[in-house]
Amino acid sequence: MQHIDIYSDEAASFEADVNLLIRNTLHAALAHLSGTADAELADIKEALDKATDCDVEEHLVDSHVDVLATGLSQERFLRNMALVALASRLLYTLKKMARLAEHFCPSTHDYEGKSEFLRLWLKYGARFSIDFKAHADKIAFVEPMVRVRNQIVHEGAEAKTWNHATLNSLKHGQVPTLGTTFSKAYPQFVTGEGWNAEVVISQEQLDLMCDASVALVRCLATKLDALDRAAGGLTW
Repeated sequence: MQHIDIYSDEAASFEADVNLLIRNTLHAALAHLSGTADAELADIKEALDKATDCDVEEHLVDSHVDVLATGLSQERFLRNMALVALASRLLYTLKKMARLAEHFCPSTHDYEGKSEFLRLWLKYGARFSIDFKAHADKIAFVEPMVRVRNQIVHEGAEAKTWNHATLNSLKHGQVPTLGTTFSKAYPQFVTGEGWNAEVVISQEQLDLMCDASVALVRCLATKLDALDRAAGGLTW
């Protein structure tokens, strides 16, 4: 009989999705945007070279600026969405691997009132005796990733949002303040100032999170398979 390593299979599936559905899809989309923008800019330059009217030239210059600004905004959006996808795919995989272990270590407790990933750390610790505090370096990327994901999804990628508690000050002729909790905690993911501040993910940051996610899933898959084998495991 041969042991079935279902956790490594899941880890391989996760890595394939990270590379194909997140990294490669993002690369293809960015390449398409770049090609489209280059074509538009070439047309504008050709029109500028032929323009003789000042108003026409001014309109073409404005169009040139708009193309560049739109391209930059679209690139930011695509990278932000790639991070959202990564966080969701990682959460799905970690939950699935825990479910795959039901045959040798049933889940008996749900952790309420905690963040989704913290619930997983607690569950993995209780069920599989995996001490994440001893391996804090492996999950250090998760909290910033989740905070960034939440800011993108729930706040429209605005890094600084109006402090709702001070909006009532408008009634008294006072100016409400901007909440800066996120921007102060994670300045590496913020560009711009004041209410124009945006959440922006660089390619390097995204790549590091992808690599860290794959490494985490691989590590947990190895640990779960070892526990599975010790409990008798699945064979065919």
